[in-house]
Amino acid sequence: MKSKTMIATTSAIAVAALAAAAPAMAENWTVFSNSDQTAYLIDVDTLALSEGQAVARIARVPRQGDAADQRHETEEVEVRCADQTSRSGLTVSYGPDGAETDRYTEEMPWERARQGTIYAEVVSYVCDGMKPAGASAPTIAAFVAAGRK
Repeated sequence: MKSKTMIATTSAIAVAALAAAAPAMAENWTVFSNSDQTAYLIDVDTLALSEGQAVARIARVPRQGDAADQRHETEEVEVRCADQTSRSGLTVSYGPDGAETDRYTEEMPWERARQGTIYAEVVSYVCDGMKPAGASAPTIAAFVAAGRK
């Protein structure tokens, strides 16, 4: 019995050490568009191109709600600069407690985004080196805690 406990303890320590050694995914959420109902943020750390493409992460956060309401949605927007096209990738929904509630991927074709849409802005950020000028937060929770501004 002692050896099983020792193996379990050693395994738990090894897992904790690996988790601590793994780099945390940095985030830098910046507001890039607003409506009366929704703030649109982009993780500017995802705008780097690799072989002419990028997978930018955007978030849709309700403009109204208290700091305890962490409801929001993130979406991966795949961008190709050669033809200035994009398509929706993985979308993840989060509930009021900030826990994931749904995850799905739509089979979308590559399309040129219409001017004036959030997708056209994302393509500009990725392909033209544009940077959003809005307020930044290290996490969605920090954005919400700061009053959604």
